[in-house]
Amino acid sequence: MKKILFIGMLATLLSSCGSKQQAASEDVVTRKQLTFPVGDKIDNPAFTGNAYLKPLIAVDSVFNFPQTNVVTFAPGAHSSWHRHGGMVVLVTGGVGLYQEEGRPAQVLRKGDVLQIPAGVRHWHGATKDNWFSQVVIYDTAWRPDSTVSDEDNALSDEYYNKLALEEYNHPTIIDSLMFAAPDSTLSLPTFNGSIRLANTVDAPNEAGAPGLHYVVFEPGVINAWHTHPGGQILIVTDGIGYHQIEGQPVEVLRPGDVVLCPPDVKHWHGASANSRFAHLAAGTNPDKPAVVWTDEILSKEEYDNLPKE
Repeated sequence: MKKILFIGMLATLLSSCGSKQQAASEDVVTRKQLTFPVGDKIDNPAFTGNAYLKPLIAVDSVFNFPQTNVVTFAPGAHSSWHRHGGMVVLVTGGVGLYQEEGRPAQVLRKGDVLQIPAGVRHWHGATKDNWFSQVVIYDTAWRPDSTVSDEDNALSDEYYNKLALEEYNHPTIIDSLMFAAPDSTLSLPTFNGSIRLANTVDAPNEAGAPGLHYVVFEPGVINAWHTHPGGQILIVTDGIGYHQIEGQPVEVLRPGDVVLCPPDVKHWHGASANSRFAHLAAGTNPDKPAVVWTDEILSKEEYDNLPKE
């Protein structure tokens, strides 16, 4: 139902391709290099070329988190002009394009984060030679006060081919991570080793989402058992890691996986022994306390007996 809602909304919004944008990237990004799931092909005239949709998080009454999807464009694919509710865009791979009406088209790369206000007319897609993947978090409740015909929304091949481009204000990415993180590490008593911590998306934001924190665990680093009175959502971005809810089997996590930990449910998470691990973490229902820690952390023996990645 959420997929239908998303595509249907874009249909009243979003169509074509070509490009001199290819100067936008020296190294071509292929589909195999994308780490997030590609999803199902979008069969909709509002898109030109092959575009794909993978729902990640659906709106519900437990977490109250905005609808979240992965939208992936094959080389040369793009949307037509469209509007929707406020959106946060997290670029997870490849090289893409984004343009707001009346502004230059911008080149997007892995690690870029942008916010689109509700009702702003825009389009986005891939460059001619590169695949492009993005996580979109958006407000599904917004409705336009007027509609525009499909013909007025169309994005012609000629327009796409003649785009003048500028680089987005890309953050500095270290150690091949997906998003920006500090050079320095942080030691906390609730972790058995060092982590890096960054605020990737602050609240308030255009999507109405809680803040998203980027947590990077070095190999073998995990946290202690804890609960979140308002619940927590994790979106895995890098490496291989673990998550366990008390009384349930250990989950092995990879990029694109989503963890939904309900309010007041005890859990822990962290890196596998041979891989750095990172995720975006959101404390849902932020009117409640963020986290309650225990002093328990897995022993070396317990950790060594975890499933092998």
